[in-house]
Order: sequence, then C-alpha cells, then structure tokens
Amino acid sequence: MRRAFELASKKASRLLIHTKLSTMPPMNKNPLIVDADMAAGLDVVGDRWVLLILRDAFLGRTRFEQFRQHTGASRTTLTRRLDALLQADVLCKQSYGKRFEYKLTKKGLGLFQASLLSWGWESTWTDVSPDVLPVSLTHKPCGHNLNPQAVCAHCKQTLQVGDVEWPQQNQELDQQFGTMQTFSKRRVRASAVTDSQDLSLAYVSDLIGDRWTLLLLISAFLGENRYDAFQKNLNIASNILSDRLNLLVDVTVFEKHMYQDKPPRYEYRLTQKGKSLYPLVMAIRQWVLAWLPNSTETLIHKKCAQPLNINVQCGHCHEQPKAKDVSFKNNS
Repeated sequence: MRRAFELASKKASRLLIHTKLSTMPPMNKNPLIVDADMAAGLDVVGDRWVLLILRDAFLGRTRFEQFRQHTGASRTTLTRRLDALLQADVLCKQSYGKRFEYKLTKKGLGLFQASLLSWGWESTWTDVSPDVLPVSLTHKPCGHNLNPQAVCAHCKQTLQVGDVEWPQQNQELDQQFGTMQTFSKRRVRASAVTDSQDLSLAYVSDLIGDRWTLLLLISAFLGENRYDAFQKNLNIASNILSDRLNLLVDVTVFEKHMYQDKPPRYEYRLTQKGKSLYPLVMAIRQWVLAWLPNSTETLIHKKCAQPLNINVQCGHCHEQPKAKDVSFKNNS
C-alpha cells in the first residue's frame, strides 16, 4: 500500500532541496500575474517543505522531531523553514520544559481552507485509490468523507476557471515588486521514502510547492499558453521554464498542442486536472491578500458581480467546516 502511494508521489518526481536563501532576478511583472502582494505571499507558501510542515501542523504535530520524522526534511532544511514560518507569523513558538513546540497562529489557521482543498485535489488526482492515501478526512457533523468544494460565499456557486474578473493593477503597485527572496530553486528526483515519512499531500506539494510552477499555473488561469508569453510575463530563465513546463506536461496538468510546425511551436493548455487546481491556487491568493497589511486588490466573481470571497464547504452537507469539525483518519 505504501509502495503504491510512493510510486504515485514519484510520478511528479520533483522534490526540492533547499540549502540556503538566494535572491531571484526581478520579473518583468505582468501585474495581473504577480504583484508585490502575491510575491510576498509566495515567499511564505511557495515552497514544498513549508507546505509539508503546514500539513503536519494541521494534523496536530507540533514538535521538531515530529516534523522531521514525517516530512523527511534534514535538520538544516527544517530549521530554516520553521524560522521562516515564525518570522511570517504563521507559526508561534511555545516552550515545554527545555524544548519548544510550534503551533499555528491565527494567520496560519487561515490556510485551513487551502489545506482542505489540497487534500481533496490529491485524493481525486493521484493514481491510487483514496483508500490507499495515508490520511482521509471526515466531516464530523454529517459523518461523511469530506469532499471539499470551493464556492463563492455570496452566490454559493462552485468556483471555476474564468469565473473571476482580475483588476487592472496600477503602475505604482507594479513598481513595488523588486527582487524576491526565496529558497533555492534547484530540484532533484524524489529520494527514498522512509517507513515513518508521511506521504499525504506529497503529490500536490510537488506541484504547488514551487514558486515558478505556481506562477505558471496562475499565468495559465489568466489565459496564457505559449512559451514566449510565459517567459515575457514572468522573466523566467529558459532552462527553468522548460523544466517546469515539462513537469506540468509529465503529470498531465498541461497538454502540448502544436500550433506551428516550421519551426515547431507549442501551446500548453490546461487539462481538466490542471483546471481543478484553480480553486486551490485562488484560495492561496485569497489568504495572501487577507493577511498582507497593504493589500487593496479586489477580485470580482463574474457570475454574481460581487467581490470574490471563497468558502470551502463539505461536498455532502454543503456546510463550511471548521478545523474542529474535521477528523483526520490515518489509513496506513
């Protein structure tokens, strides 16, 4: 059972290793794709190890050795990520005896909806049965498996690609975006998985736990689909762009379609699997905008013409679950 899930996780085969902080080159900054607010948010959540630490925190793990055991991160990597989450006020540090626990702050708990959507996406799109996934979610008030759905809080309609009207950013906001600190962008093939390592969310974290992949998805949701457009809008190095596009094609989030044969040129179109990441990416963006002090951006839900506020509801009873309403069952 563990082997089956390990193979599904390795299909993405894009684990990140992070050894030190580096400064990325400034982007060309299409302001609809990434502005100063989104850039700051990606500093927090655009990292695979951070997402796995947050997964563990929502599962009730609070101690350094618990995080290390279940994420598989080295001590150095884990220390850097915990320090970054403390600095961002996503986790807080509490002493117990001579040691410390790391607990979610109110800001960290604000990522609960995105975490639920991550679990829901992974249970739908990995190549194994949901029964084989290490963790399953139950909505305690109705007693059914939680099938999280992202809906507009105003009209209650399910969020889909193309439903959102993006504002025209002003030039002043665009100019606020400069270089952005992030963890090393190198990727390596998946390493061996230990018996104690928790594989839940390993697959989805390999996709959205990378800043460039997340930005390519946002760009695709805005209608971009060609190599030159991605490179121009993100000012991404050609080798990194090719690598991330190949990843997204390999895991069937994008499909390649030739639109010119001499020389060959391709469009990268979202598959249904890729489109289903839209609510998760938008929930992350909503969290970014909610918790950054100077954010003024408002997205409009076209179907009801109201400011977009995403709620995540139970797919069975359609109630919005709180953290205390969800039980995490270990299937392993």
